[in-house]
Amino acid sequence: MLGRKSKFFRIDCSEVLTKAQIEKQIKTDTNQPLSQLFFNFKKEEKETIYFIIFDNIKSEMSTEALMYLSNLPESLYKITKNTFLIFSSSVEIKQFNRFHIELEKLTLHESQLILNDRFDSSHFNQSQISKIHELSEGVVDKLEQIMSFLENSSVEEVLAHNDIFDDDFHLAHIPASIMSHINLLSTDHSKKLTLNMLKILSILKNGETLTNLRRDKLGAKFTPKQVQELVKFELATSVRIDPSTMVIKINPIIKGYILSKLSKDEIFKISNAYLKVTIYRTKEGIKLSSLNRKVYQTGYSTEEDNTGTLLLYSIDSCLRDIEKNKELGICNEMNERRLRQLSYYSSSYIYILCKTNRYAETVSAIDLLIDTVKEIDSNNLYKYYSHMAEAYRMMANYSEAKKYLKLCESLCPQDDHRALETIYIERLYLLENENIKDAISLAKIKKKEFHKNSAAYVISEVILAEAKYPEERFKTLVRLEKKARKLAHITTANNILFTINKERNNVEKIKNLDKAIKSDKSSYNFCRATIYKYQTLVESGNYDRIKDQNIIDLLNIYNYLFRQKFDTLFHKCHKLLWDIADYRQRLDIIGMIYYKGTIVWSLNSDSENEKRYLARYQEIENSTTIRALEYKVE
Repeated sequence: MLGRKSKFFRIDCSEVLTKAQIEKQIKTDTNQPLSQLFFNFKKEEKETIYFIIFDNIKSEMSTEALMYLSNLPESLYKITKNTFLIFSSSVEIKQFNRFHIELEKLTLHESQLILNDRFDSSHFNQSQISKIHELSEGVVDKLEQIMSFLENSSVEEVLAHNDIFDDDFHLAHIPASIMSHINLLSTDHSKKLTLNMLKILSILKNGETLTNLRRDKLGAKFTPKQVQELVKFELATSVRIDPSTMVIKINPIIKGYILSKLSKDEIFKISNAYLKVTIYRTKEGIKLSSLNRKVYQTGYSTEEDNTGTLLLYSIDSCLRDIEKNKELGICNEMNERRLRQLSYYSSSYIYILCKTNRYAETVSAIDLLIDTVKEIDSNNLYKYYSHMAEAYRMMANYSEAKKYLKLCESLCPQDDHRALETIYIERLYLLENENIKDAISLAKIKKKEFHKNSAAYVISEVILAEAKYPEERFKTLVRLEKKARKLAHITTANNILFTINKERNNVEKIKNLDKAIKSDKSSYNFCRATIYKYQTLVESGNYDRIKDQNIIDLLNIYNYLFRQKFDTLFHKCHKLLWDIADYRQRLDIIGMIYYKGTIVWSLNSDSENEKRYLARYQEIENSTTIRALEYKVE
């Protein structure tokens, strides 16, 4: 396809039910019948690639019409080789199972790439990009709507606009057939439970399981029947997390429309009810619901969206009740106690996200909650800034990390010794990345302010070891790794282990990396240790020791690193997976990681990696073509 132009045609099938209606719609949307289209495409076979998108195919479409569409690719191939057909539907249609894939929503990276393509990258800061992505929910139509406003207004003006997705937008993007289903739920009393499920899921923006929906009295009577009706009416989809867990999720545009029709009282009632389901207090502390899985294992998580949204609505509800009681002269003791509890839930939620290494979600959640925190919990604002600084540092956005660390330090009370220690450690890590001499100077000055068994003291000694001769430095790091492990500073111990492992032989490396994998609860360090282990096997040519399950684990880690924007480790994982896939001739893996890699390199203006992997990809494409030709000759 290289060097050829691309052209697209979209056929809107939202109101199409028969074969005759398909043919009529093709003529309406392209101004010519399909046979004439194919004839014209063939004339430009060498110059142009054509895509015909049959969009919004309905489950109610007749069997004859569905068979007609599903047989089109075979008919087309006999006429021309430069045209591709794309069929899209919000429901599963059995006639298309043989060439069926599920489309995912845009990632943060992809949203940023689209924004940078439409506007100059200097147009946005990272926080604004995160807010725009959160607002669009990864939906192309919603992102297009936001960008249309950005053409004539500033980013801050658009983000402050509460009516970006108004009735005009919803009516333009929700087909009449689906709107009729929504109206049916609203008017048919027998569908009341299904309507209630739709309302609840419109607030639980990232989906929820039927089991969790039933944990509050609002959803106690829900059954699989309501789920089936929502899917049948093309209002929702189901996502399988594992064999025992199915998440039900509303189409984001439909969600926005339903939410716009709910009263404040309904929104607050649902939010207060389901906040208790997603986040709750136990003897061990605050917990998130059972859906809160390690992201590198499942690649899907709900709490970072649902909990933040539910907290925001619940706090608004509490503040409204406080204002009402003040006007009526009624005591607010219960409401004020409730507000303190919600503040505690908010800070605990952010803490959980950060300490489970979900840094992209940490930034997104704080952006969502920060204005409310300033109003109700300003004394603890420095803790949010501390988490923001750590998150941005881990994502290698050092300018934002320094900004939030400075804000944290300016607000931090001098008697919060734990927070002061965290600030010091963050500053050491930032200096270590920028200027090791400055980091060493700071460690010399500050080390003795901390207890000898503290993480801050051990990390200071690690930094100071960089000033020693290589042999002495190695011995010091070995001693500090043992000390940190004995003191249960496991993540610090493994960070040291990764450094000293560079100077060990392959057998020792793998032994130590296995120790790190088993001991560290940090998702990030688990990923590092796993990548370094298989990197060692590849470097020594032991490809056969890497099993299929190991490759699946690496692919999950790759997706986790991609979502979290851990670019340095992402590059290592990318090279590792490419080498393994190339050795095993796994073109499916190479295709997937090449696509994701190009997004990261483009965002980072990394032309060197773009050129390197384009050359490698074309080399693989060419060798595959040659092998195919040899096979035909034989």
